[in-house]
Amino acid sequence: MTHTRLVPGLVTAAVLLTLPPSGTADETPAVGAWQNMRPHLYGERPISESGDELMTIEAPASTPDPAATAVTVHFGEGLEGRVRQVRVIIDNNPSPLAATFTLRPGLALEALDLRVRIDRYTSVRAIAETTDGQLEMRSAWVNAAGGCSTPPSAAPPGTLGEVRFRPSADGHALQVSIRHPNNSGFQIDPRSGDPIPPHFISRLRLLAGDEVLVDAETGISLSENPTLRLRSRDPMPSPLKLEATDIPSQQLFTATWTASPAAGTR
Repeated sequence: MTHTRLVPGLVTAAVLLTLPPSGTADETPAVGAWQNMRPHLYGERPISESGDELMTIEAPASTPDPAATAVTVHFGEGLEGRVRQVRVIIDNNPSPLAATFTLRPGLALEALDLRVRIDRYTSVRAIAETTDGQLEMRSAWVNAAGGCSTPPSAAPPGTLGEVRFRPSADGHALQVSIRHPNNSGFQIDPRSGDPIPPHFISRLRLLAGDEVLVDAETGISLSENPTLRLRSRDPMPSPLKLEATDIPSQQLFTATWTASPAAGTR
């Protein structure tokens, strides 16, 4: 496998190239990246921000691990089967748009879990767009420091692209993890002192046959060894195929999960 080494001085530019301009480092999340991104992503469309019965977001107020902070988006019965797209935005990260999930129509999603890097104090937002164009946003405040520049784990690297599937006992949830450094471009190699070039998963897809269940555009704000967990009102379809693509090598990693005969029973 061939890896492309980026010029260190271009790391930040490469990561931020596609982002709309954000405010100064002293700005709070309320007037930071989101305010600049909103018109680019949603124009002047109204966005509802209230109603826990429809949607909530869960994240620790003070994260024990800024390089791998758990974020969970919950969907109430009023949104199950109606969500077309979910964006997760971390206002004060160098790359605020952490992930964009496009969902299969009718997928009765109850919860979406992921692990993200938090670079400093910030609001973490989830914006759901329904099939009829309704927008719902919920946010949580997280206090953290240095998640995007934390050096890679000292644990053995394992096999690049190795995939693990962890289904729930009732077959309604599935966790997918892929072995990958997901280097942000802001990390320093503790041994050499050199910048570590960006090398991250840019796309994750879950397919049921020829049908795409979830299509996720991702980036450096996902943690090392990116992990995604889906919980649905209905049993997860089987078999499911994962396709993951990284940057800059453009290598495609694939794996298939097949439910056990007992999965899906309560």
